[in-house]
Amino acid sequence: MLRHAQRRGARADEGGSRPNAESQLIRGLRVLEMLTTESQTASELARRIGVNRSTSLRLMNELDAAGYVRRDDRTKRYSTRPERFYGFIANHPEHRDLTEIINPILTSLRDASGEAIVLGVPANGVMVYLAYLPSRHAVAVHERIGTTRPIHCSALGKAYLSALDGTALDLELGRLSYAGGTDRAAKGPLELRTRVDSARSRGYAIDREETFAGGSCVAAPATIGGALIGAIGISGPTSRLTDEVIVQLGTWLCEEIGRLDGFGESAPL
Repeated sequence: MLRHAQRRGARADEGGSRPNAESQLIRGLRVLEMLTTESQTASELARRIGVNRSTSLRLMNELDAAGYVRRDDRTKRYSTRPERFYGFIANHPEHRDLTEIINPILTSLRDASGEAIVLGVPANGVMVYLAYLPSRHAVAVHERIGTTRPIHCSALGKAYLSALDGTALDLELGRLSYAGGTDRAAKGPLELRTRVDSARSRGYAIDREETFAGGSCVAAPATIGGALIGAIGISGPTSRLTDEVIVQLGTWLCEEIGRLDGFGESAPL
């Protein structure tokens, strides 16, 4: 009888019938958030959400069947399918209003510079590409909407951090994993804070092959009506984005992005 009661208790814990237990839905949402940063195996995810491997594997099989994640048969690691989430954002009324405000400025930046332009928003330690306009050059950095870049090494991430107040910045610096990027990326909060302070002084942040070799980016924080929404960046090959060009683009980018605040506090966010 005792063994039977223990088995029932184990099933209750796993199924989430206890008042304080997490539901399978909440577990699934937490897993999707974790996978925005890096791909992981079912065992790794099991440890992070506090369940056994078989429970984690069943959850991942359900998410895979629904089209929200994909599994690499060679590495056994799961990653999100970015295209599955576009509709959640693109079809939201507030996003459509935001797009109408930002897209003309993004288009103007791309047409004038010829380089790729991106709007990134923060999510779980990374900057997610919410809008992307490709370069007009034959040799360019090719990316897409839904691409993610670590906050600690990307120009987008450092630009976003540079617009935070001291308390919010301390919290973000403590949350970041500092995983990813090249050997030029900041290795911890003290080094990153120095780079963020420099970006705040200049008005724009720089990524000189910190995210990946051969690519550079300059970005500035984007606000509408005083509300921080993320950062806008200009990216391209390092061979074309020289130090001199970076300074020119950074100064110009700050001036152009400043037009967003002209939409006032009534602008939808």
